[in-house]
Amino acid sequence: MADLQIRAMTRDEFDLYRRRTIREYAADHVRAGNWSQEEAERRAAKETDDLLPDGVDTAGMVFLAAEADGELVGLVWLGQAPRQQVGWWIYDIEVVSAQRRRGYGRALLEAAEREAQSRGGDAIGLNVFGGNDAARRLYESSGYQVTSIQMRKSFAS
Repeated sequence: MADLQIRAMTRDEFDLYRRRTIREYAADHVRAGNWSQEEAERRAAKETDDLLPDGVDTAGMVFLAAEADGELVGLVWLGQAPRQQVGWWIYDIEVVSAQRRRGYGRALLEAAEREAQSRGGDAIGLNVFGGNDAARRLYESSGYQVTSIQMRKSFAS
């Protein structure tokens, strides 16, 4: 792994991230069959903005960026989770597709855990879509345990 630096996300990085994550979050929900294509982006924007009324400066939220050799390779968004069973929650973790399988995801996950612990957290949770096998393997190998499973059966129309 190249020399990895994990730091706070800048405001400009956050603005780009917000726009991209809304599109991707909407697409994930459409693929999962949760939302229609027509409503997905509006719902994703609302959920994101409800969680982040002050953007990158929202109290209780932390945004970390990972750089290797001066290039942004990934990020993690975590925060206090008042409605969850755990004190901290990883809302998003991602590694640039060309940079995957180099240990950056694990490094970001560990950075999120350290951040939560340093802020008094005694546990951290996350959600992973069922078809994301690579992420599930990372989380399971890092000691995360399944706490809930949602299932659905679609009928052909």
